[in-house]
Amino acid sequence: MRYVQMFCLFLLISALTATAQVFPSSNGSCRVAASGLEGCNWMSGAPGKAGPSKTAAAPEIPALFVTRFILAPDASLDSRSIVGSQVLIVGKNNGEISNEKKSSSNRINVFDGLVMLMPAGEPYLLKNIGKDNVDLLLIEIRK
Repeated sequence: MRYVQMFCLFLLISALTATAQVFPSSNGSCRVAASGLEGCNWMSGAPGKAGPSKTAAAPEIPALFVTRFILAPDASLDSRSIVGSQVLIVGKNNGEISNEKKSSSNRINVFDGLVMLMPAGEPYLLKNIGKDNVDLLLIEIRK
């Protein structure tokens, strides 16, 4: 009997503290050559809605898009290919890039775990200025 009571208490606590988790609506991988040629592979999931609600309509969950970009030497990642929201760019290896849209020579040392916030509406053109590929993970939330 004691185990049944503990199990019921566990279920009650779990139900009260459950939180929603947002999974990527789409994720993919793109390789960008110095010539600007880009090849991508994509996987998409169905757009989600929040769980059951006591209100008339369930709120929309923002779509999360995750894309891995591998920039060859002299290749660029242009913000025009992004929808227009704020973007997090996470470095996945060591390398060096520059933002060609800035007037000054803006060199950025990339390393595994580096996080850059790219504001919406501010154009950027990230160019690999190193000798090896630069691996970047781009995370975008679309509402």
